[in-house]
Amino acid sequence: MSLSGALSVALSGLKTCTTAVQISAGNISNAQTEGYTQKSLSLSSVAGGASTGGVEVTGYTRLTNSVLITTLNNATSTASYYSTQNSYLSQVQTILDSTSSPPALSEDLNEFQSAWTLYAASPSDATLEKNIVSSGQALANTISNIASQISILETSVKSDLSTAVTELNTSLKRVQELNIQIASALANNQSTANLEDQRDQEINSIAAKTNVTVMARSNGQVALYTSNGTALLDGVAQTFSVGGNGNSVLNAAGSDVSSSLTGGILQAQTDFLSSTATSADGVGVIVKLESQLQNFANMFVATTTDGNSFADVYNAAITDTGEQSASFFTADIDATNGLPDLSTFAVNSDLVNGTTSVKKAAGTVINDAFSSSSIAITTTDMGGGVYTYTTSN
Repeated sequence: MSLSGALSVALSGLKTCTTAVQISAGNISNAQTEGYTQKSLSLSSVAGGASTGGVEVTGYTRLTNSVLITTLNNATSTASYYSTQNSYLSQVQTILDSTSSPPALSEDLNEFQSAWTLYAASPSDATLEKNIVSSGQALANTISNIASQISILETSVKSDLSTAVTELNTSLKRVQELNIQIASALANNQSTANLEDQRDQEINSIAAKTNVTVMARSNGQVALYTSNGTALLDGVAQTFSVGGNGNSVLNAAGSDVSSSLTGGILQAQTDFLSSTATSADGVGVIVKLESQLQNFANMFVATTTDGNSFADVYNAAITDTGEQSASFFTADIDATNGLPDLSTFAVNSDLVNGTTSVKKAAGTVINDAFSSSSIAITTTDMGGGVYTYTTSN
């Protein structure tokens, strides 16, 4: 071997060692970098006439495991689903004050019932009469406040859903771009390792929104589908949007695909906002809350065929001059379901301003009805149990 040949071999080895050191340094410095995978060199010999002429770097290999990546994506979807669900249900607990003993609504109901007990013993006591009105106002205010907070929570979750859909579209578009860059790099014999890292990280971001299945395509590209076969990206990224009602996800054709986006943030959000109330935790929560609270308030304002509502008992009591004959509580009626509009639920304004007074005869009959449970009003059984919501682990 000539001196120049020997030098050429030595130089190729030196360059390879330098590259190997750089790769090792990069692996060490990026050990904690999210999405980075360990790299190694692919080497080949360089022919130099009749003898070996050195070594050269032919590419970079990522040390990855497709099974582990799939497991990570699935775990990300599951964790994101439960984390999002728990976050919303925790807010529900805060709104309902359900971790207190007793919760605010139960406490207000107890105070209202106690006020009637005291009034029944001394119906001529003006202070006790005022106590009935004030405790009734406290109960009505708590109901209206809970209803308002439920509405605010619904608006917030709808906003979160819109943000999640936008982020999903952005990630899908980014994977499409990386597919193109990877295919181009392969065609030009360039390393795709870092581009594949970026793509895996973007796919994991998609997995946080919904379960995703990765399928290999030609030229190093991938296609993405949901677990039930709904296309997210196959060549071209799908574009999703929020439905007009604000509680569903539509594909580019305008079809509702909410049920196909299982796992992840999107399912937690669409479940929570679902218009179908079920017994499952985290599903149709807004509908259940509103329905239960309206039915609870309805027991105070609506008359019934069996005469067991608060309104029935109060209205049936003998009325003296100057007393409020009926409608201790008032509310506008929600045209969609015939139940009270909770934003208007209140003690009769005539009782509040003193134009009329509480029926003296109502004291005993209402107290007796409460004591015997003839008036079926409880805060632990509002059309299914407002306080039965639990968070998932």
